[in-house]
Amino acid sequence: MSKTKRTLLVFLFFAGFTAFGAMAQTGDTTLVREKYFGRPLPKVLDDFQTKYGLPLKYDSALVANYTFDWVYLGTPPKLAFEAIFRVIDDLAYYTDDNGYYCIVLKKNLPKNRTNLENRHYAGEASRQNLTVTGRIKDQTNGEPLPFANVYVDGQNIAAQTNTDGYFTLYNVPSDTVTLIFKYLGYETQYFYLSPEVNVNNLFVELQPAVNTLDEVVIVRNREDVLKIPEMSIGIIQTTAAKIADLPALGEKDLFRTFQLMPGISASNESSAGMYVRGGTPDQNLVLYDGFTIYHQEHLMGVFSAFNTNAVKDVQLHKGGFDAKYGGRLSSVMEIVGKTGDDKDFNIGGDVGFLGFNAFAEVPFGGEKGSFFIAGRRSFQSFMYDKFTDVYSENLQTGSFGGGRGGFNQRNQEKPESYFYDLNAKLTWNPNKRDIISLSFFNGEDVLDNSRDGFGSQFMSGSITDKTNWGNVGASLKWSRNWDNRLYSNVLVSASNYYSLRNRQNEQTSTSGSTAVMFDMNTSENNDLWDYSLKFENEYKISGTQKLEFGLNYSNYNIDYSYAQSDTLSILNLKNKGNLASVYVQDKFTVIDRLTLLPGLRFSYFDVTSKPYFEPRLQVFYKLSPKVSFKGSVGQYYQFVNRIVREDISAGSRDIWLLSDDVGIPVSSAIHYVAGGSYETHDFLFDVEAYYKKLSNLSEYTLRFTRSFIDNSGYQEFFYNGKGYSRGVDFLLQKKYGKLTGWMAYTLGETRYNFPVYGDGYFPAPQDVTHEFKIVATYKPIRDLTLSATWIYATGKPFTEPIGAYSLNTPNGGNMNFIVVEKKNNSRYPDYHRMDLLAKYDLSFIKSFKSSVSLSLFNVYDHVNTWYREYSFDYAEGITETNINLLGFTPNLTLSIQLK
Repeated sequence: MSKTKRTLLVFLFFAGFTAFGAMAQTGDTTLVREKYFGRPLPKVLDDFQTKYGLPLKYDSALVANYTFDWVYLGTPPKLAFEAIFRVIDDLAYYTDDNGYYCIVLKKNLPKNRTNLENRHYAGEASRQNLTVTGRIKDQTNGEPLPFANVYVDGQNIAAQTNTDGYFTLYNVPSDTVTLIFKYLGYETQYFYLSPEVNVNNLFVELQPAVNTLDEVVIVRNREDVLKIPEMSIGIIQTTAAKIADLPALGEKDLFRTFQLMPGISASNESSAGMYVRGGTPDQNLVLYDGFTIYHQEHLMGVFSAFNTNAVKDVQLHKGGFDAKYGGRLSSVMEIVGKTGDDKDFNIGGDVGFLGFNAFAEVPFGGEKGSFFIAGRRSFQSFMYDKFTDVYSENLQTGSFGGGRGGFNQRNQEKPESYFYDLNAKLTWNPNKRDIISLSFFNGEDVLDNSRDGFGSQFMSGSITDKTNWGNVGASLKWSRNWDNRLYSNVLVSASNYYSLRNRQNEQTSTSGSTAVMFDMNTSENNDLWDYSLKFENEYKISGTQKLEFGLNYSNYNIDYSYAQSDTLSILNLKNKGNLASVYVQDKFTVIDRLTLLPGLRFSYFDVTSKPYFEPRLQVFYKLSPKVSFKGSVGQYYQFVNRIVREDISAGSRDIWLLSDDVGIPVSSAIHYVAGGSYETHDFLFDVEAYYKKLSNLSEYTLRFTRSFIDNSGYQEFFYNGKGYSRGVDFLLQKKYGKLTGWMAYTLGETRYNFPVYGDGYFPAPQDVTHEFKIVATYKPIRDLTLSATWIYATGKPFTEPIGAYSLNTPNGGNMNFIVVEKKNNSRYPDYHRMDLLAKYDLSFIKSFKSSVSLSLFNVYDHVNTWYREYSFDYAEGITETNINLLGFTPNLTLSIQLK
């Protein structure tokens, strides 16, 4: 990609932001409007006495060691006072004969007195069947909280915020009920409605969960790392704040965290890519602030390309996703980037054995806007070298002479490499209804695998081998909350994936006094541009019906070239195409327990000049408050494909190409999903069975055949097939408490059928029959988090040699040939490993927030096989060499930020 194009994606803009509209302070002292975060309880009680006139009696020594966390948005004093005892279980109160509220230990509550358990407004309601609207934000920095949940306490009435934090809650019975606000990694907040409260445009702020466990410190229920939203199919949600509580391979990693969840393979240690329910990484639609990210891995697949310091929330749709999303066969990951602190300046970062990571948050205009920027870069270290030693093993083999009297040499020089990524976001709220945001992403890897001075008595030479690949993109989004029914957003974006490799092999052959020089060059370039426009709408018809509709347009320009020796063009493709799509879906409740979500997506692809219809349907049935069932069916198409081109001598490459219905047909899938769940306050058991029928799959030929070298007949390099994937995902999760975690098990099967390999189906390369995971996080004392993960998976398939032979060539040399069995008919040994993490928050440092984490990867140093190499010698026969994955690997990370 040219520097000019990159420069065009660098952005500037100014903003204004109105933070607190309808919820601004009114000066009405009859309602409590206070924000308590770690405030000593005696000071809280003093406020209730002096500001709000409550008659209190208590022993100062009894309450001296307690602190209190709560946000009051406008609550009658008596109800606000009762909230203290909802949080502090040790204490209770009673009303004495003179009308004083007397605070005592619960165990010392007089037998003839009863603690007032009524938490809601005790008077008569003045309004019924309300519609409550508002926005939920982070209390510490003002960031909106996407996909947060709002409930009516004791009722089957709920809503979820959109990506900008807005919510609308219909059919609220009266203005005296209690609302519950929940968000993963944040304290649950209870809000008591009363006739005095304005229910239009509520402004709610949630506090991040406080990890303190001293006996005298207030503790809320601690929530687990993952969340399965209600009324959803195949959706898993997490936040960047929770990812830090799990072991990591050097860096907090978004994709590695999701690999611990059911239905997502965790045994692909050599790739941070997502293998979801038998699919491949290119079959996943990964959206970052609305635009597609094509380059999703760093360091040859060790890390994902997403900096967790720049991520606010993530939702993964494992399958059966609705009509809003299209263009992929397997799954959808929707990543919402941080908007930045609109209240105070903040800066922070992490440093470990592999690299450093820094971010800054800058508010402007007096809480009217925010700017966020984050950067990450690797550096050479002993641990970095360990990764390159393992993961570049297949890049270190140079094969020269083709077996014709030449030689084979394994070069031991280490490649030089690094990666970096940059995220930035500007957010502007001109008023309480509009949000304008500009988001930027850039991630790049650079690899130098050059070697000098190899050779023998008769031949010497050097190799220059340099590769850089990455993704740069940006989106401009305008969102508007028109009223309590209609929400719209318009997004324009550009995303560019680029991969450039230049390999120059210079050799000198000496025979007597004659020296002959050979210069063999190889260049490969893949450049993809995706320009997109999206217009999306949500219209809430009623409390039981929501209509979503919109349109998407994408313009693709994809170039791929592969040439040798500067003159021989093996392949030179220039793909251009336009994809236009419209969608509509309607989620409605038929009866109290049955909810349907039918949808239709219609696309037109001008490359094939064909329309594509994608009907979708989701069904939810709630048998009881704890038991629910779900199912979905849908048609899916994919128009842009990533194909792996294997190159034995120079390493495999990933190629993004556009479907054309000639060599690369438009691939398709039909999803069938059915399941159910049983959920209590503390536990969740969830099960989903799935079946995916795959058609028009494409693969690249493993080796070029010279007779097919023709730019007009490039389809000869590709071959097509079909397949299926089926299985069952099980999840048992403990959601709350000092000990949280889950056990996940997947029974799966993925099979392909490519006629080029013969009749019948064979196991796909990513096929894993059994995969079992245990994840546990324990909070034993203040500031200390301990976590452990264990993964077991049956081995992946591979094609094993069954014999070999050698033939003499006319020039006096010989060529060796290996005879293989059926495609992927053998299995590697089973995979398993355990990872540990100890994280300590340095709370004794008051001037800033900091923590130190020790992560231990593959604790018991189990040898897991990545792949096998085979060589043949006439005297020794076939030699098998295991290329193994990482053994025991420690990492230490220090994290610091101002707030």
